[in-house]
Amino acid sequence: METIERTRTAKSSNDIERLRAQNALLLAAIASASAAMTAAPNWHEAHRNAHKTLQVALGKVDAATKAQVPPLRTA
Repeated sequence: METIERTRTAKSSNDIERLRAQNALLLAAIASASAAMTAAPNWHEAHRNAHKTLQVALGKVDAATKAQVPPLRTA
């Protein structure tokens, strides 16, 4: 009976250690996700600004291209 009890205790200890390791990983993942969520508004703002700047630049390129290309003549 004592052998069974020692085996059960060792198994419980192993399970507890495994669960502690998983808990540490989960806590690290939560902290990382929290940091990412905190930075998200700044990232979105930068993305919006970059998008607007790109749209303006593309508009200028498009306008310059249209001004340089003569219209096609059809016979």
